[in-house]
Amino acid sequence: MEFNLEVHLIIEGSGLVAKGRFSTRNNKEIVNVAHNYIRSIMHDTGYRRTFIEKVIVNCTEEITEEVREIENRPIPPMDDIFW
Repeated sequence: MEFNLEVHLIIEGSGLVAKGRFSTRNNKEIVNVAHNYIRSIMHDTGYRRTFIEKVIVNCTEEITEEVREIENRPIPPMDDIFW
């Protein structure tokens, strides 16, 4: 399945709009693809303070809150991992 993604970010007070066409196997992966796209933009901009203003799929469906939930999840503790 292919879809269009439009991301509105505020990076240290400056607005940024990024668009792209992506593909997934099913609709459940769209939120993760959007989050990964935003993380790649953050990587390219040096991980400056970034606010996710709006995330839109196919010019109609807004998934901003779902993407923010992924971004705001706590990092799991590393105590349980055996190397």
